[in-house]
Amino acid sequence: MRKSLVGFFSRLSALALLCLALAAPILLIGWPVLAQHQQLEDEIATGRDQLGRFQSAAQAEREAAKTVSSQPVSQDIFLGQGNDAALSAALQSRLVEIAAAQNVRLLSSSQLPARDEHGLRISGVRIELRTPIDGVQRILHAIESSRPILFVEVADLRADGVPAPDGQPSEPLLGTTLDVYGVAAPGNASKDASP
Repeated sequence: MRKSLVGFFSRLSALALLCLALAAPILLIGWPVLAQHQQLEDEIATGRDQLGRFQSAAQAEREAAKTVSSQPVSQDIFLGQGNDAALSAALQSRLVEIAAAQNVRLLSSSQLPARDEHGLRISGVRIELRTPIDGVQRILHAIESSRPILFVEVADLRADGVPAPDGQPSEPLLGTTLDVYGVAAPGNASKDASP
């Protein structure tokens, strides 16, 4: 009986060792492979989700572009039509109005070279003013929120150390130069500066 028990346990030990020998490579190789497989499946699912969102966004953008292109463009966003000199004069007049409304005095203005971008004629004016910082803030806000649409492409601010005329302390003034641009209405036939 003892011999049969020893034989039984030895067979059981051999079977356990065989199972362990078979399971060890599976655990050592198979487990990382399975973990990598699961990670790749998760990344694929995330990629599919992102792709679905991108496709939805692209479809929404195409639909919005169709809607926008089918609607007429409001003409009040453009400077108007005419040659470069007329567009520059219209822009200078608009900037004088904006400055007056903001209690900011323009020192000078000059025409900048016009250019074509994306099929539109861009006309520009350089203005110079001397005002406290709040005046600069007000005029920048007024320019960029006005109709026709105007945009400031270059802003040069310098501290101006000139004291107040009465010698009293005053808010420091900034010498400011702004390059302001506006867009001519589409189909602007005359681009040259001659009248």
